Amino acid sequence: MRRLALALVALMPFLVAAGGRTFHHDAMKVRSFAPPLGWEPQPTGSYPRLLGQWETKEGSRLTLVAQKVRSGLDARGLAEESKPALERQGFRSITISPERPSGDDSDRVRLDATVDDGHRFVRQLYAVADDIGYVLTMVGPIIRAPQLRRDFDEAAASLTVGD
Repeated sequence: MRRLALALVALMPFLVAAGGRTFHHDAMKVRSFAPPLGWEPQPTGSYPRLLGQWETKEGSRLTLVAQKVRSGLDARGLAEESKPALERQGFRSITISPERPSGDDSDRVRLDATVDDGHRFVRQLYAVADDIGYVLTMVGPIIRAPQLRRDFDEAAASLTVGD
């Protein structure tokens, strides 16, 4: 009995994290997404591509957007097509790299950049599945980048999309 109680106490953070925090969007085939602990959901307003938005108390932001893309476009192509617009918005030091495979059939790449003269960082996950492009974006202060990037990686790993 004591072992069971200790096991429950040890598993409590995982049980709490799993309870009620999973996001899904049937129309855009988001089967599952779990924002990191401590990130609070925010209203999405009337932006049709914005599926979800979360913030920390310190003002870091995480967004998930999706839209139909042309047949045959992969995640790297979507990121490369977005790059000129991002540069016009002030993104600097943009790098695009492969992302770890997920538990679904989506194609994925990661984009890293800085904004606001290097005071904030941006990390994006580009994923494509079933002719739908998904972009998970995190923006936060560069001073908190190591922790926020871990949060991003955790959230990105939880994103399951497609049929």
